Amino acid sequence: MLFATVMRGKRAGTRLVPHRFKDNRYHVQLGKSGPYIPITDYRDIPSYLANGYSLLMSENSPKSTPSLISPASIRGWNAEPLPFSYKAR
Repeated sequence: MLFATVMRGKRAGTRLVPHRFKDNRYHVQLGKSGPYIPITDYRDIPSYLANGYSLLMSENSPKSTPSLISPASIRGWNAEPLPFSYKAR
């Protein structure tokens, strides 16, 4: 599960999760002013994070405003690919 924790301000310690918009999609984008890319499948988010995209995240409530969170601040994913090994016969 992807999450981030607010580190300062009034909401310090609050856990943020990927924000699902009304169209049931998540949004990633490169930089604050770049266009966003809508993602329908939650499992695709880590591949975008590995390529430097930031993710819009919010508290787990429908009225919360999403914040753009950088990949370095997001926990629950790994930028390193899993080792691939198999036994040859």
